[in-house]
Amino acid sequence: MGLFNLFDSLMRFKIPGKDINVRLFERVETTDSQYDIFDVGVEQSDGSIDSVVVGGSFSYAKSLVKAIDTKAEEAKAKKEVEAKAPAPAPAPAAAA
Repeated sequence: MGLFNLFDSLMRFKIPGKDINVRLFERVETTDSQYDIFDVGVEQSDGSIDSVVVGGSFSYAKSLVKAIDTKAEEAKAKKEVEAKAPAPAPAPAAAA
């Protein structure tokens, strides 16, 4: 999903002045495609990690994202159709 991929790239950052990286909702790869698992934690400079994992199917959240994506695609398609439609012919001038 596009939304989850966006979060993957934005949710890891370094604390200024410290040798610590913060990981927020980093996706954990699994062999079971039914569930999504995300890691929230702190990565020390020596490679050790303190974290908590949040997992679930997130079916309701996925359905909301899908509905938003579908609505955006429909709006985009409608805009493209309107842009390709020929302009209406001008009305003839009235005789005076």
